[in-house]
Amino acid sequence: MHVSLRATRFLILAGLTAAAAPALAIDCGKASSPVEKLICSSREAKAEDAGLNRAYAALMKQAPDDEIRAMLKDSQRRWLAARDGKLQDLIANIDAVPEGKTAGSVAADLISARIDALTERDKGSKQPRLISTALAQREFRQQFTGGPYDGYDVVCELLPPNDIYACFAISHYQNKDRVCTAEQYWATGSVYAQRYVAKVVDQKLVPVASCSYNGNDDNCPGGISDEARWNTGPKVRTPMGYPTKPLPRLDGEVYDSDDYDWLKACLTDDTFPLANPTTAGR
Repeated sequence: MHVSLRATRFLILAGLTAAAAPALAIDCGKASSPVEKLICSSREAKAEDAGLNRAYAALMKQAPDDEIRAMLKDSQRRWLAARDGKLQDLIANIDAVPEGKTAGSVAADLISARIDALTERDKGSKQPRLISTALAQREFRQQFTGGPYDGYDVVCELLPPNDIYACFAISHYQNKDRVCTAEQYWATGSVYAQRYVAKVVDQKLVPVASCSYNGNDDNCPGGISDEARWNTGPKVRTPMGYPTKPLPRLDGEVYDSDDYDWLKACLTDDTFPLANPTTAGR
């Protein structure tokens, strides 16, 4: 079940994140944790760590406001938690180190990839992608009222076999009493995508419709199935959970712009997708 997988990963990452500090170059003279000692023992990893500190500092200087600065800090803490979890596993089980690698070279590769992510820019953009993505999210969300069921619930992890760092989100959007949600999750070696529509009634969410591109639900219109249609009942599915506390409304590691067309229709049309469940959101 993807719910249990996601919940387990969230608990692991949450525990590591609580102990992770924002990116600062490791002072090897004061290295105390096994991960710090590992990085300091590798000339390559130590050099990459210094480069990471420079890249992070440069990124923070480009943040246009406090909300985006806070988002970038959270993003880096999240990555540090994933990195440290991976390296702790290698320290505990040296047989898990890939052939031809050392734990130190794995650390260097992880840090190098993170530097690339912090400095990446879309073609023609003057801003790092983490910032430009967040600004686009802000512009999209400003069209709607927002509310308590609004924001990103994100889990990031290093995916096997090549330790690609990837983030998966339950992305909630609210406009008045309409809540539309796009979910992506990783399970059994694949990425799954779901869509959900709900309505706020007496301060409670009532499911309206749901669909999936490759999960356990009716196939969303626009997918590969010839029988695609929204599930409008009686057993409409819901995401793992709707927010019970405020969620961040920006996350530069969530790339949700492909969903904006159907989300706008969903958030502004009370009949979506019931008026035409076989084509709505294509």
